[in-house]
Amino acid sequence: MTSTPHPLMRGLSRRRLLRAVGFGAAGAAGAGLLSSCAGGDTGSGGARQFTGVFDFDLDAQTRNVAVEDGALLMNSVYADLFLPAGAFYNWETHEWDYLLLESSVWEGDDLIVTLRPGLKWSDGTDLTAEDLHQNYAIRVLEAPAWSVGFPQVTELEQLDGLSVRARFDNPFPGIELQVVKHRIFSKSTYGDFGERAIAMVADGVRQGDDEHTVFNAEFIEFNPENIITSGPYKFDRAQMSDARITLVRDETGYQGAQVGFDEVVVHKGDNRQASLLVQQGEVDYSTLATSAADQQAFQGVEGFRWIEHPGYDGCGLMFNYEAKPELRDVRVRKALKHILDSDQIGQVARGEAYSRVDYYAGLVDLQAEQIFTADELAEFETYDQDLERAAELLEEAGWTKEDGIWHTSDGEEAGYEIIGVAGWGDFELTATQVEEAWNGFGIRTTARNVPADNPWGIWAAGDFEVAVRHWGNPEIPSYWGAFQMNYLVENAGTDDSPGQSFDLRVESPSQGEVDLAELVETAKTARSEEEQTEALKTMAIVFNELLPRIPIWTYKYLAPALEGARVESFPEEHPADQNQIYMDNHIMLALIRGGLKPVE
Repeated sequence: MTSTPHPLMRGLSRRRLLRAVGFGAAGAAGAGLLSSCAGGDTGSGGARQFTGVFDFDLDAQTRNVAVEDGALLMNSVYADLFLPAGAFYNWETHEWDYLLLESSVWEGDDLIVTLRPGLKWSDGTDLTAEDLHQNYAIRVLEAPAWSVGFPQVTELEQLDGLSVRARFDNPFPGIELQVVKHRIFSKSTYGDFGERAIAMVADGVRQGDDEHTVFNAEFIEFNPENIITSGPYKFDRAQMSDARITLVRDETGYQGAQVGFDEVVVHKGDNRQASLLVQQGEVDYSTLATSAADQQAFQGVEGFRWIEHPGYDGCGLMFNYEAKPELRDVRVRKALKHILDSDQIGQVARGEAYSRVDYYAGLVDLQAEQIFTADELAEFETYDQDLERAAELLEEAGWTKEDGIWHTSDGEEAGYEIIGVAGWGDFELTATQVEEAWNGFGIRTTARNVPADNPWGIWAAGDFEVAVRHWGNPEIPSYWGAFQMNYLVENAGTDDSPGQSFDLRVESPSQGEVDLAELVETAKTARSEEEQTEALKTMAIVFNELLPRIPIWTYKYLAPALEGARVESFPEEHPADQNQIYMDNHIMLALIRGGLKPVE
């Protein structure tokens, strides 16, 4: 529940990315019509409803669910209800909760993926391995080359009516994540694209080849008339407006006979509107951001409770080392952190929905505790507010203070511009509080906000001195994802994309000379868990020692929920309640599996 869009790795939207790298024109075509339901309670007869909220745009968003970015409701948690993933990933146990898939099994370099038997699409056709084969071929072509999973697939083969074999180039633990999680779309809609993709992949065509460029230009412009669904709910054209979308139970869809609600109503609303709908008792569960004031107002709503989801990323500061070379001195970075009261900044920015940082390991604390022992974590340096220590560190770095203003070791007056993002309330508030703290300490600082349409481009281009930016990673449950984010994202080092300009070859006080890029690759691709863990521990220790980014606070996702109006109750505990809120939402999983009951 955050005003900053996630996942982080969508630095450019999918369509912007494809345009940027020359893979064809993008842009949404005019919105088509959704398929209407065939029967079912329309809501006027006392249908049992589950209600949510999301800021959809019925006219601007496409029905091309295969592209997802810009498709109706596909970036919401409600997509799981009409197009379930192959499986949910349990972020705590690192095990699978299979949905449309029955299993995924490794046989050497081959991953054998098998569907549940008897699955149906909402148009009445069977969901089979033919769908899966076509889907996988399209994703091999369309998945960004830097991503993990589909780009490493070298061969695809349909084995029978339910199973597909995917051969990988040098597979490693976790490489199958996006393949197993893949949200399957229908051959009835995408069959022509799917058949072409199968032939192209078999011929060795990959992203960026001429044949793919032609294919991609057509694929991202494709805007089908209907969204054909596979889950327990489908769209009801008769109950769709600019204010709300109603999904109705599909008895023939996956778990359609087991879910407890006849309808799922998704109200249209941005962060503020969502909070008002919660206060009015109109929404049972929301993942949108809430202000501290709204959080207080919720306490007076009958049946209100928080559902807590852990965060796997946080908010902090990213430096541009080229623009401000004095920041290359680790003592300066540590001093800048010691000036800040992270608890205060987090509380102002997020209200109750924040967690403090204890370990400064580059991983969120709950992940650090999974990798390190308590004794090992006790050795990590902490960076709570300590103004005396901040002054000592700056003086050790050769800084001097004259007339209340700090000067760098070059004798220049120290000063920084911090950029937040307009409309991202937690980023804006973090930037202004850092501005106030550094100014109060004698370091001239100005905060401003960049437009929200593409801050990722600004960060990548290095068009900043200090930026409020994420650390950690909410998209990749494997631990290496956090260090990919911290060290590699916005750090390409090219003329067009210098980003942080942080040198990845570093000298660690305890680890010696370290190549962080190599360690990220080792942590990602090593075939043994021991080798992966060793690389992860080294990177975490280096992060703690060198503080290349400044973590300030960690996301704690507090989702407002109402009990007793339409939902009998939400589970106090759930086997998957450590899942990331947007990637593998355990409330949606409980709803799909009949774990949420309506008020009778």
